[in-house]
Amino acid sequence: MYRKEKPLTLKSSASSLPNNLSVLVTSDKSSLNYAVVHKAVVNIISSTTDGSTVTNRQIICKEPSATQQTTPMVIQAKWITLPVRTIMVLTSLKGIQMFESDGSAMIYWHALGDVNSTDVLEHANFGRGITGIGESFVVVGTQLGELQVFNIPQKGTNITVKESLIGHKYPICDLASDGDTMISCDEQGTIIIWSLQANQFRQTNTITGSGIPVSSMVLWKDIIATGNGVGQIKLYCAKTGKLTAQANAHARWVMALDIAKDNGMLLSASEDSFVRLWKLKPGSSPEIEHLHTENVTDQQVVGAQFIHQGGRAFCVTGYDSCDLSFFVQT
Repeated sequence: MYRKEKPLTLKSSASSLPNNLSVLVTSDKSSLNYAVVHKAVVNIISSTTDGSTVTNRQIICKEPSATQQTTPMVIQAKWITLPVRTIMVLTSLKGIQMFESDGSAMIYWHALGDVNSTDVLEHANFGRGITGIGESFVVVGTQLGELQVFNIPQKGTNITVKESLIGHKYPICDLASDGDTMISCDEQGTIIIWSLQANQFRQTNTITGSGIPVSSMVLWKDIIATGNGVGQIKLYCAKTGKLTAQANAHARWVMALDIAKDNGMLLSASEDSFVRLWKLKPGSSPEIEHLHTENVTDQQVVGAQFIHQGGRAFCVTGYDSCDLSFFVQT
């Protein structure tokens, strides 16, 4: 069903972090862009759609303060495309940084925890989980269980904090959104469903967790698909919060999920070295069907993303590997 193509080589290997791959497809410039975290560095590869030109660059995460020139570990890097603008968002043990989409310039820095403390573990409030919603909002989860909402202007650096959403009691693991609905999950597996109406966020439903972290999730046509720490994929109805399907998909932690929005194909990746494709079936009681499995030999897969919204191609990253591997539908 899929054939493996020649990989691209990162400047440094992928860290063992959930969702450690972000893809930006820029149709106007006919380019594909990939971002992968390695410790305090974000490796970015840009390629033309025909593969004739490939460029590498890096974003090094440093404290903007002259007195705090340390290099905190990056937790997540993700491109967010809003109607007004596309930006790169980084989270770390020290805070949240936002860059122009090409990584050329930092446009915003938001501290989390006590940035002047030398005890990183005691005073850290790391960011994890990034999504965009509405015309101009970027939302980032934190270790304290809060969701920080930022208002992004069309251009410039006048980014402002709109509000902090309270609901979770444990560190946030991931965020996802579709239309005016956003979902958030934490280390106890609790999922909160939020609605954005007239630029105001409202909590509409809560799915109580079972104590197992939800590491990655997607939202598509009122279907919530989650991957957790014991290798399961679970489907919920976003309107009712009801669990409708469960698959014992992987032998180890599910590290990434992605959705092909054109047809509902779901991509799951795990530390067990397998990448699997599924078909989501919407309705009042959503279902899941297994379609295909690929083995990424000798790699603990930590990131996976479609590079086509019809699911015709996807790429993956593996822990301690410099390869960005590609699979194309035959």
